[in-house]
Amino acid sequence: MEKRGISKLDLKRRNRMQILRVIRESGPISRVDVASALEITRAAVTIITNEMIEEGVLIEIGEAPVNAEKLQKGRRKILIDINVNSRFALGATVDEREVSIGLTNLNTEILDKASMTIEERTTSKDIINFIINTCNTMIENSALTKDKILGLGVGVVPSMWGKLKIFYKDGVLDFTNFIDKLSGGLDVQISCGNAVGLMALASNDFRVQNGYQTNTAFLHNGNQVNLAIVNKNELSNDYISYTSMIEKFIVCPNGRPFEGYPNGSVKAELSRSAMLSAITSIYSRDTTPVLYEITEGDKSRINTDSVFNALFRGDENVKNVVDDLISKYTVLINNLAISHFAKRIVLHNYHLNEKQFDYVKREMIRLVSEEIADRVVLSRLDGKNNFLGGCALIIQENFFTRGGMR
Repeated sequence: MEKRGISKLDLKRRNRMQILRVIRESGPISRVDVASALEITRAAVTIITNEMIEEGVLIEIGEAPVNAEKLQKGRRKILIDINVNSRFALGATVDEREVSIGLTNLNTEILDKASMTIEERTTSKDIINFIINTCNTMIENSALTKDKILGLGVGVVPSMWGKLKIFYKDGVLDFTNFIDKLSGGLDVQISCGNAVGLMALASNDFRVQNGYQTNTAFLHNGNQVNLAIVNKNELSNDYISYTSMIEKFIVCPNGRPFEGYPNGSVKAELSRSAMLSAITSIYSRDTTPVLYEITEGDKSRINTDSVFNALFRGDENVKNVVDDLISKYTVLINNLAISHFAKRIVLHNYHLNEKQFDYVKREMIRLVSEEIADRVVLSRLDGKNNFLGGCALIIQENFFTRGGMR
């Protein structure tokens, strides 16, 4: 009879992975509290964590602060945490406009970064060569040994999959061809994924707050509108590959048509081109005088800043269009908050400054409630930091999932 079971190595890796998860979510933390969270003995936790400290994966950071109301007898708890500088990650993200590349520690603190603008004449070979050459330069400049680098994580937005020969195979994204080309010039492990989900992970706050983990809805604005959901600190399987399905959501019943989509869909109403079309359709010297003046009569100069500048200077028709767009986004955000129990809705790649975002939030409060509007935040990843999504992937796969083992 064939015997099956978990190997000692797998058991060790799993225990270490669980300890790292607890520390990531609740740290700095004592061994006693780790044991309580995992419901295993303190002795077992001590043995495992001491080994991880010897390897440099964990560090002791001193005694826990005294709680005057609960004075404890004996020795105070010693807190442990992840040694964020024990390993390092390379990350890259390819979107419609830019390739961003960076090097970080385990806490995604940026040590180096670079970017390249994607133009009409930019080829897939140009993109691949830029990633290879930049990563090799960063490795050389960092003076890090190979064993210190977890590898390279690469995120590619859905609208760029075709250009880089990334396709579905048996319902799963196949990055084999892309990885093979990168591997020809890089001597590190490479992992790839949908950039939208990876950036959602990079923007996630893994700490447990008020006893629960915060669900996050991540909205990416580009040539497509994409959505990823982070549920209990993990990327929801439904949003690993098919992030653009949100474009079929209806935000305005019987609204604008778009072939292949229901009337009033996100694609028809809230895509980048749809929002620009809503402004340019009324653009003229007489109808939008302030916007016309700011852009000097040139439609190609219309952007987020020029539109909001016109709105703040009292261009009434511009204000009406912007308010209409915000109302449709409010419908979408309200539905995401309710259907996914999302406590945070992250807006990424919307290029809103503080004053503009404040206006959007005030309109949302007027339309729904302050409680829903307060869940909406701007992404901490701007264009040149999108590579943090790739870093998040390789850190998750090659550090946390492996229990910090090499």
